[in-house]
Amino acid sequence: MRKCFQSRWQRMGLTAVAVALVCWVWGSLPAHPFSVAEDEIGGVPLQTHPLPSTLPPFDWEVSDYFDRLHLTPVGALVWSSFPVRVYIDTDAPAIWQAAVQSIVAEWGAYLPLAVVADAEAADIAVWRRNPPPRRENGELRAASARTTYELYWDERVLRHRFTIAVSPTQVGDYVKSAVRHELGHALGIWGHSDRETDVMFFSQVRRPASISTRDVNTLRRVYEQPTRLGWERETEAEAATNALE
Repeated sequence: MRKCFQSRWQRMGLTAVAVALVCWVWGSLPAHPFSVAEDEIGGVPLQTHPLPSTLPPFDWEVSDYFDRLHLTPVGALVWSSFPVRVYIDTDAPAIWQAAVQSIVAEWGAYLPLAVVADAEAADIAVWRRNPPPRRENGELRAASARTTYELYWDERVLRHRFTIAVSPTQVGDYVKSAVRHELGHALGIWGHSDRETDVMFFSQVRRPASISTRDVNTLRRVYEQPTRLGWERETEAEAATNALE
């Protein structure tokens, strides 16, 4: 049984490191959008998890954009415990909550997701609030959405948790478009597509796209990659033994 995030945090005194992927409608990504102390995670092996059975086979008739994704010190940003728990801002208008829930259902066709009522128990929290502005070329630029994640230790296991902030200025279909895009990041697609027919296209478009086969192909490739998330770090004795081998 999965322990709630809040009780884990309180009982274990976990250490968190926040990193962010920011979409400035949607905007481009820096080459290294975060900084993680590698000595804190270097003792966790890079390994692959079993592929979720809900991911369809790779469609070889279309391509993917896996080569455009960004590397992270922890490897792939994949989930290994399912369902992934998603919290939707309960202070947001009901129509906004319904829009977000519909997007959770869309991505839920490919990875098991479950909406939860407690933000502290969630793996991904979606909020209707203004993301902080970003300074770019000496100027502050407003963000339409922002996705961040935290790394933390669950005893000896390295885990992560995502937060998505969507600007209240996003209305109608653009709410769905923003959440669909940001949730793609939170599920592991840490980068952008170069085609506007994909949900993960790097810029907002006039007619928001649905989740494409290229999006799904890319998601599958992400989940085929090794990661440190969901694996235990070595003990000092194990590290010393491995160093002698």
